Amino acid sequence: MAYLQWTENLSVGIARMDEHHKKLVELINQVFDAMSGDATSTVDSVLADLLDYTRYHFAEEEKLLAACAYPDLEEHQAVHRAMVKEVLEMRARHLDNPASVTASETLDFLSKWLMRHIIGKDLRYRPFAENHPAV
Repeated sequence: MAYLQWTENLSVGIARMDEHHKKLVELINQVFDAMSGDATSTVDSVLADLLDYTRYHFAEEEKLLAACAYPDLEEHQAVHRAMVKEVLEMRARHLDNPASVTASETLDFLSKWLMRHIIGKDLRYRPFAENHPAV
């Protein structure tokens, strides 16, 4: 059973951004699935994948927001940079001492961040992007 389920109330109205968000939900569910066994390698793998994927996703999302002249783009970019910094720090801690970053901590951090970000930030750009010709 999945820890997080994608629902339409998380949709930002742009199919490719929704697909990106679904991928992030999958990464969170990988950590949850690993909690029943040895999660150390999964935590490392998910943190590495998360860094790569969020950088890609954030760059794509920021291009979209720039194209539709989203007025809070700079704030959104700052939130993205802070997330990448937090994941970098968590991964560095994990690489230094794998026991210092548990699957539970990783799951809690990622799920709360994703939900806060989609609901609190990403849904704000929906009216600017969903009917924009550049999307």
